[in-house]
Amino acid sequence: MAAWVPVLSAAGQDPAVTTDSPLPGLLRERATLTRQYADASAQRHSLFGNKPSKKDLEEVVDALQGIVDKDQQIVDVLNQTAQTAQSTSVRLAATTTHIENSSRDDRNLTAQRVSELQNETENLRQREKQRLTKMRDLEAEVTEAKQGHFVRDALIAGLAVLSVGLLVALRRGK
Repeated sequence: MAAWVPVLSAAGQDPAVTTDSPLPGLLRERATLTRQYADASAQRHSLFGNKPSKKDLEEVVDALQGIVDKDQQIVDVLNQTAQTAQSTSVRLAATTTHIENSSRDDRNLTAQRVSELQNETENLRQREKQRLTKMRDLEAEVTEAKQGHFVRDALIAGLAVLSVGLLVALRRGK
């Protein structure tokens, strides 16, 4: 049993044990009980020499029972710590999964929104090209119409001059 004490003492000094953990106190109490056991084992009050008396043996049994009880308390604390660590691990795993899913959803949403914006930008470019083409076509039509009006106006003016000239010639000929 004495070989078990350093292992637990080392675990008691582990930084994973929190400051509010009862484990360091239990390990100190166990070390005290182990010293009491060693003291009780060393006593020899027998009438027959170098043998332990009944009272000495009862003290040894009591000390061993105290060590066993303390070991059970230590095991209970370790089991509780393991359960707490396991539930914390499960919570952290669930949180990690939630964060990963949320992150994936955010990435997908962002990618979708970027794609929508790119499509919208491309649509705006296409509409701008169509608008510019339509504007050029309309400008060409306006230019053609102006040229057509000029020709028409010139023909009207020419016919008006010809009509006036014919009228004048008809009046002179009469």
